[in-house]
Amino acid sequence: MKNTCVRYLAGLLAASVISMSNPNPASAQALLPGPHEILPFQDAFIIEAFFDLQTTTSGQIGDWTGFSGTSWISPHAYNDHIGSDFSVQTGTPLYATAAGTVVEAVGHFAINDHSTYYGNFVRIALNDLSPLGQLIDVRYAHMLQVAVTNGQQVNVGDYVGLSDNTGNSTTEHVHFQSEIRNGATLCPFFWAHMKYPIMFNPAGSIQVGRVVKVTSTTASIRSGRFDSASQISTAHQNQLYFASYPKRGYYYVFIPNNTSWRSGWIRATDVEEVFTGTVIQPIADNVAYTHLGQLQTKYAIRSQPLDTASQIGQVVFGGGRFVADQSTNGYYRVPVPGTTATWGWVKPNNRMIVYPDLTNPNLNLNTLPNYEFPFSESFSTVGVSSFGRPKFNRSEVKTFSPSSPGGDGKALFITDANNHGNGVCESVLVGTQRHTNYFVQSDVYFNYRPAYLKKKTDFERYGVILRDDGFAGLNTTFEGAGNSYAILWDNDDGRLRAAKIVDGVVTDFQPTINYVTGSGWHTFRIEARGTQIKFFMDGVLLIQVTDSTFHAGQCGIGYKQTFANPPAARGAYFDNFSADVLLP
Repeated sequence: MKNTCVRYLAGLLAASVISMSNPNPASAQALLPGPHEILPFQDAFIIEAFFDLQTTTSGQIGDWTGFSGTSWISPHAYNDHIGSDFSVQTGTPLYATAAGTVVEAVGHFAINDHSTYYGNFVRIALNDLSPLGQLIDVRYAHMLQVAVTNGQQVNVGDYVGLSDNTGNSTTEHVHFQSEIRNGATLCPFFWAHMKYPIMFNPAGSIQVGRVVKVTSTTASIRSGRFDSASQISTAHQNQLYFASYPKRGYYYVFIPNNTSWRSGWIRATDVEEVFTGTVIQPIADNVAYTHLGQLQTKYAIRSQPLDTASQIGQVVFGGGRFVADQSTNGYYRVPVPGTTATWGWVKPNNRMIVYPDLTNPNLNLNTLPNYEFPFSESFSTVGVSSFGRPKFNRSEVKTFSPSSPGGDGKALFITDANNHGNGVCESVLVGTQRHTNYFVQSDVYFNYRPAYLKKKTDFERYGVILRDDGFAGLNTTFEGAGNSYAILWDNDDGRLRAAKIVDGVVTDFQPTINYVTGSGWHTFRIEARGTQIKFFMDGVLLIQVTDSTFHAGQCGIGYKQTFANPPAARGAYFDNFSADVLLP
């Protein structure tokens, strides 16, 4: 069965990608990237975890795994994780990322069967090799249905089955991994198994990898995603960096010429995402991953594109990516962060990949989702909602009475009730990591249910969030980040909070506890200008604070519950959502 994503895979207009031609392809591009051409799903919502590059220790840091702290912080690789997880709703179509032959297809496990590691899965032996000439397979795990059979030939984009939650899984998602034929599993990003440095799914709604251009005069590169984190180095205006992912108003970017740091965090407000430049990637040595394990043969960074030019630095780690804005004489110009605005020249050899394209050329960048202000949505069409960026896609528009003020009798219902695992939260986000001075507003129905409170630790909480870190969910304890400013209401006791959430911990700015006991529609609004944050309910200012915890991020609505035996109808109703910029 062929996939239905003809918009992506059937010859759209080529994207207007500014990518430099390779002046000497025979010598400069000795290694070819690939072969994965697309992310494997029709649609998805968040990256749950990357491959664990270092499986034997805790607290490790890896470029494609994110920061591993003491709690789960997506995207995060937990010890012994051997794939990349993407949160997708049960029943999401999955597609072949490259041409090959199906060599295993297991589809007999029932929904919610967790007796095996992979559950239902498909493994495809790919036709094309890894950059190092290895035979590789791709595996999709935790599936609901398998639509291919052993021995079947598949091409890029062919339908292989539906996602689910079977096997060693606690919530619906797709587990995607690259395997050496009859050997170890490998991180497809770290080992350049992806054909393009910036990867998209067919719908263009999920992106892995970004190129960012520094827009400020200087930009601090920090050790963590906080303004208080120590400064590693300094980036300068117009320099291009490759980011593995964004988080909490920062981008995690690769940096050369630093023996202590492979990557660092740069403020989203200091850069802009672009589709320009040429990405180059040094392949790591053929040894087990060790954080800060340097390349045996390092790449010289020279002051000029000449073999005789002075050396001004080195590329010391493999697996990272760097972005060149010029090329000449077989050399590529990459930024060298430091105290002054410096670029250097790198000459690739047969251990480095020069990507011919930034993205799949069949993807029209003009069709990608627009995450810019203003946002306005009244939820007037009943059915599964396509508004914003859900965490788990458990939201739909329903008829609801009483109608919101000025509403049409329909509202967005968000819930975790559709989860086939142990989910406890949901959220819907709009905007980008760099949005800073803006407001977010939504009508929220207070469904006062004190009977829900079975024990003191139980609650059901929902509200409006601003400057979120991009993973939402209002908590860190279950596959989410929980970092934002928020107006929240608990329907079990009526407590109202004008707060900030840091790693799921809610701090109420109000000097006294405020309760609203009773059901009905109310309007929540948060305004953020610099460090000035204002919280409103029904047009009345609840509190104004000065706080610098979150400088930028997305906005939206969120829901969370903690019941051991949750009510079947759990969830919250929202209507008349809007968000737009505010002058500084």
